Amino acid sequence: MQPVKSVGRFLPTLFLICVVIYVFTDPHGAALAFKWAFQTITTGAHQFAEFIRSVSK
Repeated sequence: MQPVKSVGRFLPTLFLICVVIYVFTDPHGAALAFKWAFQTITTGAHQFAEFIRSVSK
């Protein structure tokens, strides 16, 4: 097995394990972090949609 491929396959799993540990150790902080991430993604999507509308005119 090549080291680069094994690390590439393991990183998403490691990230998921860290998220689960964070949720169980600090539920309030995790809820705020997920809320912030969701709001950031939706705001970015709205801005991107406005950009596409302005370019397509």
